[in-house]
Amino acid sequence: MRSILVLALGAALLAPGVASAQPIGAGGTPGWSPWGGPDSPGGMFGGDPLEADADRDRTVTHDEVWTWLRRRFDMADRDRSGTLEPAEIPAHPQAQSGFRAADADRNGRVTIDELRPMSEAWFRARDADRNGKLTRREVPKRKAASAPAPG
Repeated sequence: MRSILVLALGAALLAPGVASAQPIGAGGTPGWSPWGGPDSPGGMFGGDPLEADADRDRTVTHDEVWTWLRRRFDMADRDRSGTLEPAEIPAHPQAQSGFRAADADRNGRVTIDELRPMSEAWFRARDADRNGKLTRREVPKRKAASAPAPG
């Protein structure tokens, strides 16, 4: 299953984005601040993993990441269908590739249940010291990339 996910992520990186919405980066600013790679579930939404730090201890647990992802999922689900469709995801290629990677059943929609295993795998892969917390050292902040031009 993991090897299929890794292959899907690699293939998804080569495909262009299809939606026309402007991506939102950390702090709600235009641009893109990826979550540390194309395999990131947060890559669909932009921002920085440490935005999920609810208790402000400068580390992030998976529970904090999951709460952040659920909130972002609900905000992105504009039609309140309980699923995300490509048009509800920013046009940024990383967002679109993250969407395709999360769409486990390949039906063109992502449910919160499909997002959970990806979130857990992403977290485990970055938790280098296996202490159940991510730090800035484990998830370095990446420079925000420019958003593609709409159209």
